[in-house]
Amino acid sequence: MFETYGAVYVSLHVRVSNIAARSLYEDTLHFKNNGTEEKYYADGEDAYSMRKDLDYLREEALDEESDDEGATIGRDEGGEVGSAGKAGDGADDGKKKERKRKVKVGRSLGVGELVERNASAPQLNGAS
Repeated sequence: MFETYGAVYVSLHVRVSNIAARSLYEDTLHFKNNGTEEKYYADGEDAYSMRKDLDYLREEALDEESDDEGATIGRDEGGEVGSAGKAGDGADDGKKKERKRKVKVGRSLGVGELVERNASAPQLNGAS
């Protein structure tokens, strides 16, 4: 949202009873609970209003840009592949190279280790 739209924050609502979603947003993705909206859903259930400020991404992007100016650590050293890598085809003549950014997604944010649990089901302790 920051990189594509320049968003300053992201907000969402989550059912009070949705323990798995609350764990994901609060514990893993570090959203802040801004309060409860009563009877938010059609069935009358309340919702938590949650928000995550994205200012830290702007600071990281600025730091990364300043690092990119002189450092080569972490840069892709490979050449173009496919039709873009064919020498002498004239397809790239006079075109400015597009700047690319690294984006953290999925497992790097910790979501790959989440497991949905049914809080009402009895838990087994390895016994069969």
